[in-house]
Amino acid sequence: MSPATKVWLQRATVVLIVVLVSALIVPRFAVASLGLGVFSLASVGLVAMVLGLPFLAWLVFGAFYKVFLKPNVRAWHINRIRNNRYLREAVDRGDRGN
Repeated sequence: MSPATKVWLQRATVVLIVVLVSALIVPRFAVASLGLGVFSLASVGLVAMVLGLPFLAWLVFGAFYKVFLKPNVRAWHINRIRNNRYLREAVDRGDRGN
């Protein structure tokens, strides 16, 4: 199976799960509200929540990665390389002294 097919299969699975969960949740809203206007508002709110919350989480975690995680990981790698170089230089200086 090609990678593109796997991606579309995963997306279809997620859509199917969302449809099944919303089919279970939406009738409860309809029975509780007993009005078409409130039902449609609940449906719109549910769709906004299902689409909006993952997008919001993606934005927040993306900003967190760019601001906090990426610079710290980069500094950690630089320090690791620098410390290894300093240790090699110290070992070389010690070998020349003997």
